[in-house]
Amino acid sequence: MIATERLQLRRFRRGDFADLAKFARDKMASNDARYDSPWPTDNKGIKGALRVFLKDDAWFAVQLPGGPVIGFVAANRTQIETVRNLGYAIRTDHQNRGYAFEACAAVMVHCRGEGVTGFIATTADCLEASVRLLKKLGFAEMEALAGGDFPATRYEKTL
Repeated sequence: MIATERLQLRRFRRGDFADLAKFARDKMASNDARYDSPWPTDNKGIKGALRVFLKDDAWFAVQLPGGPVIGFVAANRTQIETVRNLGYAIRTDHQNRGYAFEACAAVMVHCRGEGVTGFIATTADCLEASVRLLKKLGFAEMEALAGGDFPATRYEKTL
């Protein structure tokens, strides 16, 4: 487990189903859902996602100490062994409190201790909060991505 000043980041557990369901349904009901990969919102699909998270050490549950799981940070593997793809989301009722920055920064430090040398991330250009977060984390714009449903940019950070 990774502890920050206000959060606990840990592997997902079987008992996280209710919190993950609330998160997934909130995420897919948000205005920003169209800019991300779709999440399942039915119980069967959410249970399937949880099974994946239980097996993959790249997924971190973001939890308030003694409280619910309010999101995730993912440090997914890429074709380059020492580079991870950073993903993150926080439930809308917990956004704009600095939790995403705090959680992402902690996971990046943790990964550096495990030999990770860099991160990539992609976000839609219109998601201003995500763009600000990546820049605050020290990511640099690397490439505008064309051909999708909306303009997006790939960012990189060397640790």
